[in-house]
Amino acid sequence: MKVLKLLTLCSLAALPVSLTACGFTPMYAQTGVTANLSQVAVETPQTRTGYFLGQQLRNGLASDADKSPIYTLAIKLDERHYQVGYRVDDTSTRSELTSSVAYTLTDNRTRKVVLKDAFTETVTYSTSSSPFTGIVSQQDAQERLATSAAQKIQTAVALHFHGK
Repeated sequence: MKVLKLLTLCSLAALPVSLTACGFTPMYAQTGVTANLSQVAVETPQTRTGYFLGQQLRNGLASDADKSPIYTLAIKLDERHYQVGYRVDDTSTRSELTSSVAYTLTDNRTRKVVLKDAFTETVTYSTSSSPFTGIVSQQDAQERLATSAAQKIQTAVALHFHGK
């Protein structure tokens, strides 16, 4: 039993060394990735989902408002709401929120677009006969959509800076 524990501890201790030998480098360990991320200004549409998306990205990128941004991340959202579940009386029980997200990362010094992409994000939520409950469910769906979209965009931007 003691030999098994010793072998397990030795293999766990050797894991980080073996990863460095294979060329693995954590993305945020590369010099300049975090510094570049903090120099990105975020522009989102003036909608509820746009607000949530902007907040998520500013927090995730650790934007530094005290410094003049080197990059601008401009995001466009096209939201569509669909009713997908129906009761016998033809009222909906579920709704789907689909957003087409397009973004560009522009270098403010050269005005050159350095990264451009688009994707679609979909979330569903329960509708209710109560107006208050329906509004809260829709807001929650918009927050979830913004969080998911922000994670995808943040990862793409970090990978761009990692590859520089």
